[in-house]
Amino acid sequence: MLKIYKRSGEGLLQEQPKIVQGSCVYLTKPSEDEIRYVVDHLGVPTDFINDSLDKDERSRVEKNGNDFLLIVNVPIKMPNGDAEPYRIIPIGIIQTSDVIVIICRDNHPILQEFSDILVKDIYTNMSASYVLQLLLVSARYYLHCLDDVNRQIIIAEKIIQKSIKNREVYTLLNINKILVYFSKALKVNLVMLKKLSRVLNLETNEEAEKRIQATFNEMQQAFDISQIYNENLSNLMDAYSGAIEINLSVVLKVLTAFTIILTFPTMIATVYGMNFPLPMQDEGYALAVIMSISTGISLVTGWIFYKTKLF
Repeated sequence: MLKIYKRSGEGLLQEQPKIVQGSCVYLTKPSEDEIRYVVDHLGVPTDFINDSLDKDERSRVEKNGNDFLLIVNVPIKMPNGDAEPYRIIPIGIIQTSDVIVIICRDNHPILQEFSDILVKDIYTNMSASYVLQLLLVSARYYLHCLDDVNRQIIIAEKIIQKSIKNREVYTLLNINKILVYFSKALKVNLVMLKKLSRVLNLETNEEAEKRIQATFNEMQQAFDISQIYNENLSNLMDAYSGAIEINLSVVLKVLTAFTIILTFPTMIATVYGMNFPLPMQDEGYALAVIMSISTGISLVTGWIFYKTKLF
């Protein structure tokens, strides 16, 4: 889908039929014809757009003459029922001398925040400040997603404390996988931000330097939080794994003790079930005596196990 916007004199975004100076172009799940239209009108390399649509593309900055491409990896929430609550996708930002193009393979909710920034803030000729503000929004979106991930961890932890089931364990495993993806993407984003200042020649722009430092701080905070959550979740899963092993050992110990206790009556009953002469087999009180002896042996064995804390 291709959408072209330009801000009017009243500060409102107005959709345009074609790309003009000062336009902001949104490419969401674009077709080949839409990609070709943008490439032909802006003269940017086709790889700039194709790379931004590659789901495995890493964050990076690339410059081609006066045009530059910035790809930043951001999380996107998956539909309910999906095994993984979040996935990482790239968002591409192409800046030319007078047009900015935002590319995403999905209709990411962060794109609406980009539009709000375009309405509220005034950037002459789509300067680098707009790009930095977009990066700041993406960094804060990471923090928002990490808060949601933490809530999911707390919910799964409460359920597991009551009853350990496969479903909750797999939920924690998938969350752990997401945190690994978050950490990896944020680490690459931080490296990309360090290079961005040189690519955009921001060394002499104090305001831009403040923006990029604020963005870097937000990204670093998100990275640190993801690392902490990942480590805590790993420790939590190790603790539950140990608890499962302890519970299993206790159950096996109790079952073994009961097996031993019931062995003596079973042995006596087996012997008296044989087809050959046995003591007291013709006496009327034989069953009561045999049952009493069996019960006594079992009780003594159970008492010994209890005193030795085998129960």
